[in-house]
Parts: sequence; C-alpha cells; structure tokens
Amino acid sequence: MTLKNVIKYLPRVIAAIILLETLLFKFGIGGEAFLNESKSLFISLTMAIFGHADYEATFRIGTGIFELIASILLLWPKHAGLGALLGVGLMMGAIISHIFFIGIIVGNDGGQLMVMALIVLMCCTKVIFDEKQQLLAYINR
Repeated sequence: MTLKNVIKYLPRVIAAIILLETLLFKFGIGGEAFLNESKSLFISLTMAIFGHADYEATFRIGTGIFELIASILLLWPKHAGLGALLGVGLMMGAIISHIFFIGIIVGNDGGQLMVMALIVLMCCTKVIFDEKQQLLAYINR
C-alpha cells in the first residue's frame, strides 16, 4: 500500500472506529462497563447528552443508527463520500450540542467526547475533499 493510499483511507478508518466505538454508549451495550461508572451515572449522562427523559432513548438510539450507517458508508469505498457527509452533519450537531447545551466536559470525561467529535469532523471533512468527484456524480444523477 502506498503512502497516498494510507493518507486517503486512514481518515475513513479513524472516523468509522470512533463512530463504532461510541455505539456501545448509544445502544447501552455494557454502558456501565464502557464508562466504568454506576448505572445511575450512565443514565444521568445519557439524559444530559440526549435531553428530556421522554425523548432520551429516541434521540440516543436514533443518533446511534445514523452513526452506524455513516460508519458503514465510510468503510464502503463506493459510498465513502456520503458517509462523510452524514458524519459531518452528525458531528456538527454533536459539537453544537456540546458548546451550547451540555458543555464541553460531560460527566468528568475531561472533554473526551468533544475531542472525539472534532476528530471525526476533521476526518470526514478530509474524506469529502478526497471524494468530491464521487459526490458530484451523485448530484448529477
């Protein structure tokens, strides 16, 4: 594999890994173990991140589904551009939520979720530039 290919595919892989890793949190698979915290703290964190109790599960699981779709598309070369567009949209929503609603630091994470959102945003932006011809082909269809 050439250096050019590594530079092209590494952002896709990094973004997909981060998005897939956070699915553990979104779908509550081993949530307490994932955060190394108690169940009540896990529930309070998801409430802080995803909002009111009536809508928390819908937003959390809905976001998880879109992140799963973005991850799959990022790893699928023919559709990586679409996955990157979806990833940028999701991460812009996450970053705006962190800045204006939930705070940079959530549950003593030291800003880790915000940093991960920024990394995914940067990686997906790189993929969009790499796959601009692919995206233009979708528009011209």
